[in-house]
Amino acid sequence: MIKISFSGITGSGKTSLLEEVKKILSLKYRTDSVEEISGKNPFDNDQKASFSSQFFYITTQVNEENIHSINPLDYLLCNRSVLDQWIYWKSSTAGKTLSEQPEEKNRILENIYRFWIKTYDLIFLIRLDLKTLDSREYNTEFMKIDAEYIKKREDLYLQTIKEDNLKVFEIWNNNTVDESAHEIMKTISEYKPLNGAAL
Repeated sequence: MIKISFSGITGSGKTSLLEEVKKILSLKYRTDSVEEISGKNPFDNDQKASFSSQFFYITTQVNEENIHSINPLDYLLCNRSVLDQWIYWKSSTAGKTLSEQPEEKNRILENIYRFWIKTYDLIFLIRLDLKTLDSREYNTEFMKIDAEYIKKREDLYLQTIKEDNLKVFEIWNNNTVDESAHEIMKTISEYKPLNGAAL
């Protein structure tokens, strides 16, 4: 099975691209997808950045991927991944001095992230320039585009990817879904699993 992550900021078009790629792959291969889990969080908005909330996010991400992997599959497409969950936690703790207990909690989430990030065969970082993002309408919790917030979050993605030496494919989703999906499909078709298995 080849597991693929669609990562990036809210509103970048991850879900639309995943659905289009899934539709194409499903014509020939056994394909399933893991939905974005952010809406399933039982904690209220005041607790979204808490350790309990972030532990729920990252462990649920892992569990959902495991559950979907039970059935024989050729491809599993993930709407977000442990990379996204780790970025959210890093963003919520950025600039804060961690005491001994939060430092221990930070290590717990980091260890889960570092162990599980290796399970993805391909990671796509979906990017979108602010002008394009602002011109599109999204039914999300973010009613207004916060340029500073998005810039900081994207910088954190790029910094983490560089520091952790992750092999990530950037997809600029400024054109149509078809064009961006075609670019993703080209990368998928060229991918050769390390174990030599070919689909």
